[in-house]
Amino acid sequence: MDKIIEIQRKAGVARVSFLSGEMLKIPSPLFLERRLRQGEVMDPAAYRLFMQQRGYPHALEAAMKYLALRERSMAEVRARLKRSCYDEMTIEKVLDVLSAHELISDSRFAESWALSRSKKYGKSRIAQELRIKGVSNDQAQAALSHLSEEDEIARAAEQARKLSRRMADPQKIIQALIRRGYSWSIAKKALQKMNGK
Repeated sequence: MDKIIEIQRKAGVARVSFLSGEMLKIPSPLFLERRLRQGEVMDPAAYRLFMQQRGYPHALEAAMKYLALRERSMAEVRARLKRSCYDEMTIEKVLDVLSAHELISDSRFAESWALSRSKKYGKSRIAQELRIKGVSNDQAQAALSHLSEEDEIARAAEQARKLSRRMADPQKIIQALIRRGYSWSIAKKALQKMNGK
């Protein structure tokens, strides 16, 4: 048994400090289900067991709300649940259920992300963003394969037109396109297309 000396609630997590120096990080929905009070004497191990037993429905609901905003990668959902202090076993169970019901798919996420980002950025930038979001290289490449070179050149030419309003030097425009993830050859073709060649 241990005495609660402090409870802090911030960003969807309750941090409960005990006299022994131990700390529990509790997702807010679980804390609201079984509230603790400063000065209360309790067994932290028993509360951890409660969190493991009751965490799944709350974690699933949190994941569903997160997915309702837009398509997400599995790594994004995992990171979100981890930030909310759900335990690893609960997180894996939620991801398995979401995946089994096809509510989450890294392939589908990669295709959606690539399509939306291709309006402004080139393939290398999009591939880098997908890696950061936890999508495998194979899934990223499969999603990028749906983007045709002609479309990429057309979008890069549109970006080049916008850039030409601010900069006159063609080399600077090419460099700016490369920074946006277009390859050198795509940037060069886009500049030629912009100039009507």
